[in-house]
Amino acid sequence: MSHADLKPARHLDIRIVTPGQIASDTSAEPATPQRIPLSGENGPSRQLSSLDVLLLDAESPTMLLHVGSVTLLEPPTTGRALDVTALRRLIASRLHLIAPLRWRLRTVTLGLDLPYWEDSDTIDLGYHVRDTRLPEGSTDVALADLAARLHAQPLDRNRPLWECHLISGLTDGRQAIYTKVHHALIDGVSGAEVMAALFDIVPDSQSVPPPPDGLRLGRTPNPAEILGRGIAHTVTRQADRMRLPLRLGPTLPNTLADIRKTNPTLLGNGPNGTDRSYAFVSLSLDTVKQVKNSFGGTVNDVVMTLCTTAFRRWLHDHDTPADDPAVAAIPVSVRTQEQLGTAGNQFSIMLCELPIGEPDPQHRMKLTHAAMLAAKDHFHTTPPNLLHYATAALPQILHGLATRLLLRIAAPALPLANMIVSNVPGPQIPLYAAGFRVAGSYPISVLTDLSGPLNITVMSYNGHLDFGILASTDTIPDVWKIATYLQDALTELAQ
Repeated sequence: MSHADLKPARHLDIRIVTPGQIASDTSAEPATPQRIPLSGENGPSRQLSSLDVLLLDAESPTMLLHVGSVTLLEPPTTGRALDVTALRRLIASRLHLIAPLRWRLRTVTLGLDLPYWEDSDTIDLGYHVRDTRLPEGSTDVALADLAARLHAQPLDRNRPLWECHLISGLTDGRQAIYTKVHHALIDGVSGAEVMAALFDIVPDSQSVPPPPDGLRLGRTPNPAEILGRGIAHTVTRQADRMRLPLRLGPTLPNTLADIRKTNPTLLGNGPNGTDRSYAFVSLSLDTVKQVKNSFGGTVNDVVMTLCTTAFRRWLHDHDTPADDPAVAAIPVSVRTQEQLGTAGNQFSIMLCELPIGEPDPQHRMKLTHAAMLAAKDHFHTTPPNLLHYATAALPQILHGLATRLLLRIAAPALPLANMIVSNVPGPQIPLYAAGFRVAGSYPISVLTDLSGPLNITVMSYNGHLDFGILASTDTIPDVWKIATYLQDALTELAQ
């Protein structure tokens, strides 16, 4: 037997149950650890981009920058509900497809360079995937309240930056899965890729074996390499800062004009509180398309009109002036075909004026359509990598201390928008989680101190639009009213 034959096999260990923890599904086979064979070769090391790092550096108790979803499952047809052990096994069987769920953060001393993602040796699904039970017969409001509380808690940066909660106790025997992943790992497009890897398109869970030659992990650079790269990158970033005025120069007048558009009279212009409120609602995609066809424009124009109308009505309810336009920050993917499947962030921000002062719903729709066309024309005059250029100029020393100080100063004086609105395309076929049909998947995103107290993110799924509405509780405690107003707005336009 050769020396190579004696070399122990390398595996990625996945714990289904944390040591000392009792498996919840006692009737099934023991929750023994699973192993994914590793290839003898390593891929290149993965360093975060300046935009990824901004999403880490900017985080504070009032601005947690993870994104996620509340996925509702239909009641079981066999009388047996989904248990957390089965959910952990499902995720374990797909971890070789979802690299971001295996990565943990490796910072560079004193923040002298951008940090790295490194592959974990062990993934503890007993920690990451948790069993949460509400009182039997709990409503969607109770589910949303729980999701809001979970979303207001930071992720542990010593572990891979994600969590998943299986929530039971809902009316009619339904269950839900709440997930959150740090925004530094994924944006809207890469988040949809994670969803596609986890869920099946047929009721029976499909086996997806790892590569036959083993999983190829990214190489972790040694301290000497990190130091050498850090010195080289310091020189490169300084050159980038020197070029920044040339890159931004042609767009600077338009950027300053955008900043001045923000409506200063609306509630919540400034830092948000730490508490979050959340609501969700589904609207018929067919009805939205009928409205789109009757007015012209796009499905997204209808979505923006619905958000405009709901926000206008909420402002009127609270005796807040709604005469001047509100400004919505709209994330736009700039991910190329070559960047699909690479995780990380490839997005920019488009600003659009919402005609909340227009009383007539039909004219409001036409004005919103025109505003979106103007916003797109303006957006296309800016470099697609504008955010990457701008964030590369920020100093990383002391792990982004200067970034946090800058944001703390800018937030009260320089809000960029009054709200965030995002529309993410999703699958138009039924999905299944461990054999349980997905009834709806409602996004739950971020609030920033520069973009107001409200985020409405929409995902299309299987014939409906699933709206997730996140708000700062200090400013918008009655977030379910906005969900109701979205329904009323669609009824109004359809008539």
